[in-house]
Amino acid sequence: MPRRPARALPAYVDTPAGLVTPAGTRFRTSERLLEEWAGPVFAYEPLGEIVRRAEVWVRAPATLALLALPVFLFVVPAWAAGLLALVLYASASLALPAAPSRWAGRVLAVLEKPLVQGAYYVLVLSWLGTGGALAATAVGLAGFVGFRLGAVQALLAPVLAQAHARLYPLPPADQVLRAHVVRAALRHGVRLPELARLERSARAAWRR
Repeated sequence: MPRRPARALPAYVDTPAGLVTPAGTRFRTSERLLEEWAGPVFAYEPLGEIVRRAEVWVRAPATLALLALPVFLFVVPAWAAGLLALVLYASASLALPAAPSRWAGRVLAVLEKPLVQGAYYVLVLSWLGTGGALAATAVGLAGFVGFRLGAVQALLAPVLAQAHARLYPLPPADQVLRAHVVRAALRHGVRLPELARLERSARAAWRR
């Protein structure tokens, strides 16, 4: 019998706590509120597609740090490479929510895949290891594991949360989702109503 094609996972599940993606990203808003605010936008670009793009952008700071760390290891001492990767991650975490990019998101969606990053790090760390750069190899391995498992993100989250709250009205993931919806609305000439209700809902959920 022919095999049935695997069914793609939904982009999100609408729960009482907000939209939750299969990867565990949580947006502290509901499908209903988004439809009330930007329903006409989703006639052009389905909400599921926008959520997928937003989720890639939420992970973009870690993706950029992982891509840059091996480059840093070749040009500066190992300790400085690790520090630069952390600075890049923190800077991108604060800057990227205000600057969504559709084409950059497509590129990052490929570069964030485990197989792509795994092959990249195996190649670089093997090169460094065979060259005797043990410190650089150790930092590269620690950085790969730390970012891939989310340990670095969790460690820096309290500090970045305070800085983010001073820059944006919404939690990081919600700020990214809103920016992608607004960008889609501008692309298709859709006028959106004021954002106060959506922001109040997300902020209230953030404080709980």
